[in-house]
Amino acid sequence: MEKFLFEHSNWFTKEVADVLKAQVLVMPNWKWGALFIAIIAALILRPIIQFVIRKFKEHNPFTRKYPTSFTAHFMQQPIERPLAWIIVILLLFVVGDAIELKGKFEVYTSRALQGFLAVNVIILLYFAVDGITQVFKQIAAKTASTYDDQLVPFASKSLKVLIVVLGILLVLQSFGLNVMSLLAGLGLGGLALALAAQDTAANLFGSITILSDNPFKVGDWVKIKDMEGTVEEIGFRSTRVRTFYNSVITIPNAMMAKETIDNMGLRPARRIRQVLGVTYETPPQLMEQFIDHIRYMISQHPKVNPETVTVNFNNFNASSLDVLVQFHLTVATGKEELDIQQAIFLEILTVAATMNVELAYPTRTIYHKGSSSLAAVSANAGITPSSPTLS
Repeated sequence: MEKFLFEHSNWFTKEVADVLKAQVLVMPNWKWGALFIAIIAALILRPIIQFVIRKFKEHNPFTRKYPTSFTAHFMQQPIERPLAWIIVILLLFVVGDAIELKGKFEVYTSRALQGFLAVNVIILLYFAVDGITQVFKQIAAKTASTYDDQLVPFASKSLKVLIVVLGILLVLQSFGLNVMSLLAGLGLGGLALALAAQDTAANLFGSITILSDNPFKVGDWVKIKDMEGTVEEIGFRSTRVRTFYNSVITIPNAMMAKETIDNMGLRPARRIRQVLGVTYETPPQLMEQFIDHIRYMISQHPKVNPETVTVNFNNFNASSLDVLVQFHLTVATGKEELDIQQAIFLEILTVAATMNVELAYPTRTIYHKGSSSLAAVSANAGITPSSPTLS
């Protein structure tokens, strides 16, 4: 029988000591009692330790003095719960060593505590990655390049995945599984796994291609096939694009890497093209004055590149004399483009009204062959004329 921890103390009578030394299952009663007290004490201590850590976070002078440091960002994460469990588990290890747990029970208890400890360490490291990410985001925001702004979230997700995978392996190792044999067994099924995960692998390499080639960045207006919108996020597997009707399209990165991407956000200037139809009754001299006036008006706009302004009479259409109006705006956003375009178009209407230039609409001239003479009647398209009298 194992030696009672308080064998030579005067705390217990001989009868009580005999009861405590009596073995039940795999351990003496006193070890069961000590283990039970340790577990109850741990459950009581855990919320107390968590409360103390939370108060320390709230009144930590270092984080107040350096609010942008890693420590400050790390302290902002909910670290008190896993940190309290880590402290409690370490105390349970100390109790286990003190009462000298032995045999398979000691092995099982130790593995369970190691697994639980590993889980909380993984959670703590996960929060640490979030703190590091915030620091690097601040550094990336100060640089002129946008490449690092996209690389930081990607690297953060990669590091989190690595921590979780290694953590799972560590937990399995703590439960006595041979991780190397497990990995070797997975290697035997590597071909089947590769075939099953080829789409995932293609998307992963697609995301790496996007980040390295940098065809677009978050916030750019892009067109891919019949999809168009603003890039919101570049992830491991897919890229999310917010359309102009406010839905979100999730596009696999493998497809993004293969398709032609029209990055509208990289345009140094945005072209505006419009064809004005003027009625055939407009005299040539008035037409020339109208064109010169519009050309001058557009060229004077501060957001218009004057070298790109084209206003010319370029076509005899079926029911109008066409004037091509084309110019480029130096703007950064689509809203600004539409606002300036509207202002210029309204100014064109004002000029037309001031100069008495009539803008054309589709018309059709129908000739009726009568008994006496030919009468020309101009009517709007779609109006059915009266039945002619044929001679």
